[in-house]
Amino acid sequence: MSTAVRYESYNINKYNIEISNELMDCRVFWARVISSENESLFTQYTKHTFYEIQYALEGRIGMLIGENDRVDFDESDFLIIPPDTYHQIVDGDTDGARFIMAFTVSPKDGSIARAVEQLKDLTPRRETTQMRALLSLMLQKNYIDTPLRRRQINNLIEEFLMEILELLTPQEKSVGDGAQISSEAERTVENILSFIRDYGGVGIRVSDLAARFNVSERHLNRLFVSVTGESPKEAINHEKMKRIEALASSTSLSLCEISELCGFSDEYAMNKFFRRYNRTNLSEFRKIAKRNMGDLTDR
Repeated sequence: MSTAVRYESYNINKYNIEISNELMDCRVFWARVISSENESLFTQYTKHTFYEIQYALEGRIGMLIGENDRVDFDESDFLIIPPDTYHQIVDGDTDGARFIMAFTVSPKDGSIARAVEQLKDLTPRRETTQMRALLSLMLQKNYIDTPLRRRQINNLIEEFLMEILELLTPQEKSVGDGAQISSEAERTVENILSFIRDYGGVGIRVSDLAARFNVSERHLNRLFVSVTGESPKEAINHEKMKRIEALASSTSLSLCEISELCGFSDEYAMNKFFRRYNRTNLSEFRKIAKRNMGDLTDR
């Protein structure tokens, strides 16, 4: 049986790096992990002069922006807080943790400047491929500070920031071909969604979809966000949720058997996945579903 990852609060000040390319100058001041058991709550409003990524490693984060605007984001979601913004953590899962990274970015290109402006939109976003790769490397406990490892992290941070800015950059289209481009994108996404539904989201990775439909993972993510408003990973997870719910509510299979059919290592991993989307455990969901089904039969 797998055990949950336990994050401990610590600073990662060694990632004070500068990035410069033909599109932007960027500096990452610091990064840190905060465990909600130790320091989940800020007791006062905080204001800063840099962008700040708040990433939910575990649990749910409730954040108060200004005086009245509340933003909630869940595990594997992140929020980018622009400079000069008052914000406060108002609650969190007692077993949760979050990753924070502070950075500045100065655009050198007009299209990137427009994208940077969009960073002021306080909208929770799902993790990206680069974010996951970056965290996997940065959060290693036995980190060895070598020039090679530092270069790896530098490249991942640059790619991650470029990925965000690319998603926020308006794509220029020639007059008259917008509808055609849109319909082609919609057809591609619908074909991929159909493939995901055929397998109930089981055993499918985003990299598999990119290879099968001959597109890059970055382009695939951009297509899904533009057409559906969600990432391909979210689409896979939604279909997997539907499969779990269908098996739990309409069969007598044990939860262990359902976890195997849905591609999980064990019942615990499946239940953790289920709670992320349903806010209840699978046993309780099954009881309610069976009871509702019985009520319909009696009528």
